[in-house]
Amino acid sequence: MKKLFPVLTLVLAAIASWAFYPKSAAEPGYMMLTLEVPVTGRATLVTISPTGEQAKISLNHKLEGPARYQSQALVKLNELRSQGWEVVQMQAESTPVANTRIPSLGPDIMISQTYLLRKP
Repeated sequence: MKKLFPVLTLVLAAIASWAFYPKSAAEPGYMMLTLEVPVTGRATLVTISPTGEQAKISLNHKLEGPARYQSQALVKLNELRSQGWEVVQMQAESTPVANTRIPSLGPDIMISQTYLLRKP
């Protein structure tokens, strides 16, 4: 009986400490949505979930041009907003790339847009 009381006390202390252990949310942290429109090749839209998993989203490549790809990225962004995500930061980059096909026209532009999302 004397040994049962200390063991029972330790078990109750362990159970009580687990009750106050912080519980993780279903989707903690931040999410990132990135659109890259290269000069040649196909545009890519990638999401990086809060757990670090990458998912490549297929774009409609029949509609070519940077504005068409950006509109498809905004459709995905609006889907994420309807799921409760909010945009924290947006970064857009336009990088000039040497035009190898027709050099006399000047450089081509590679577009990259990154959205940082947070679930409140």
